[in-house]
Amino acid sequence: MENQKPVIGITCSTKDLGGQETAYLHYSYATAVMNAGAVPVILPMGDKETVKEWTALCDGLLLSGGEDMDPQKIGAEPHPNLGKVIPERDETEINLIHYAQEQNLPIFAICRGIQVLNGALGGTLIQDLNDEKEDVIKHYQDGARSAATHSIRVDKGTLLSEILGTEEISVNSFHHGAVDEVAPGLKAVACSSDGVIEALESTDREKSWMLAVQWHPEDMTAVSDEMHQMFVRFVQKCHDLMEKKQSAL
Repeated sequence: MENQKPVIGITCSTKDLGGQETAYLHYSYATAVMNAGAVPVILPMGDKETVKEWTALCDGLLLSGGEDMDPQKIGAEPHPNLGKVIPERDETEINLIHYAQEQNLPIFAICRGIQVLNGALGGTLIQDLNDEKEDVIKHYQDGARSAATHSIRVDKGTLLSEILGTEEISVNSFHHGAVDEVAPGLKAVACSSDGVIEALESTDREKSWMLAVQWHPEDMTAVSDEMHQMFVRFVQKCHDLMEKKQSAL
């Protein structure tokens, strides 16, 4: 029986719950994917061979948020304000990104995800905005996760501007690291007022569909149709790939 909905692999973190190390993911990621018309599958950490099998099963990859990326994975030393890292998660997601590219899977990356995607493809990171960049606005909010707390500017004519239908919008914010030098194959398409990169996308979306944002649209879909449309467009692209794979069988 052929799938009617695309399967989206969503990466997750780990958390100690009652002494048991547990795969951990905010449910809003799964809800946003389901509401956009796809089937979410949570991907725990795995070795390279397992990761390869996951990409063969999935029609798209969603890189979720979470702890800091280990700077050693991209050849950098840790900043004193670096938070918790899970090198095994970094390794899993870096492998997922490379295999997803081989399979031409659409990639949607959120918060931590934008940093891992950029790092995996050869870019660099700011590990602590408040210490490494001058005159920054507040990027880690105290308000509700669905609340938009700062504005961003989106470049005209980009995939992101097409999806959002605007070149200026307010977003939520929960990060202290950020993209620094942009990786080859990606381009910065949105910034906050202090110049922090808020979104990346592929330089060639026909060859490789990638969209990455520094905020958390999954927590805003109930209050913002623009954020919901980000998932809709991602799922549509994954659906196109699913149909292409099925027609080739």
